[in-house]
This record gives sequence, C-alpha cells and structure tokens, in this order.
Amino acid sequence: MGFFETIIIFALVAEAPTKPAAKPEESAEAAAPIGGETMESAPMIDPFAYTYNPFGKRDPFESYIQSAGGNDAPVSPNPLLNFDLSKFRLTGVVWGMANPRAIVLDGNGKGHIITQGTRIGRNRGKVMRILKDQVVVAEEFRDPLGKLIVSEYSMSLNTEEKQK
Repeated sequence: MGFFETIIIFALVAEAPTKPAAKPEESAEAAAPIGGETMESAPMIDPFAYTYNPFGKRDPFESYIQSAGGNDAPVSPNPLLNFDLSKFRLTGVVWGMANPRAIVLDGNGKGHIITQGTRIGRNRGKVMRILKDQVVVAEEFRDPLGKLIVSEYSMSLNTEEKQK
C-alpha cells in the first residue's frame, strides 16, 4: 500500500459517526412546558417593534422644492397684490391724523393710498406701521420645511434732504 492510500483510509475511518443521532420526538417532548401550555397558545410580543408617528412632521411625499410655477401668482383684482414689494415706491405720507396714510406707486407707475392693515405685495404683506418718512410691511411665508417666517420690509420716503 502506498502513502496516499493510507491517508485516504485514515480519513474515512476518522469521519465515521460514533453515536447515533437523537430522535426528534424526544426533543419535542422535552421542550414542552410543565403546565401543559404550548408556545402556540401564547402570543409573541416583540419589545422592539417600531411604530411611525407622523404628528408634527411634514408629509414625505410632498415636494421639498415648490414648483417653478409657484411664483407666478394668479392676477388678483386688487392691484396692490400683483407686484413684489420691491416694485413699490413710497411717494408721500399723510401724517398727524389718528389713522395715517401713505401713497405708493406700483410697478406701472399708478398711485395707491394705503393705511395700516392694508395687504400689499405678492406674498400678501400687511402694512404694520406708517411713520413720518417710512412704511413698514410684514410678510409671512413658509420655508421649504414648513416653518413660518415673518420678515419686515420698509419703504423709505425719498426726499431731497436725504439725498444731500
């Protein structure tokens, strides 16, 4: 006999099973609880189960970025709502009364009289204060995450005294 045949015989003898396998019936009986209940009758509760609570979160299926057509607001019957605030120019202030008024020119050069509380601009800003030489407008809008942001915009009266 050669060297290789001896190694093959030794390997076959070493892998032979020495003990018989346990019967599956015996292990099932040993696993049964003493009280007689089986695992099938008790409900399984996963302590690490995750549930989603959408309260206070934005809708994940809404677009994060507003559509490009969002800036083109429909034409309003009120001409003050058809222009951006930057297009308006303050030309005069009526001061010294209980309810002061201001005159603004829109992008087309047409004049409008505004009072405190008047809605103006595409974002429907509200005139908060009319001072001696300026008008303060507060605009409310939502950022892409849905947070409410209030920004104040002031229009100043251009006089010859300020230009010197």
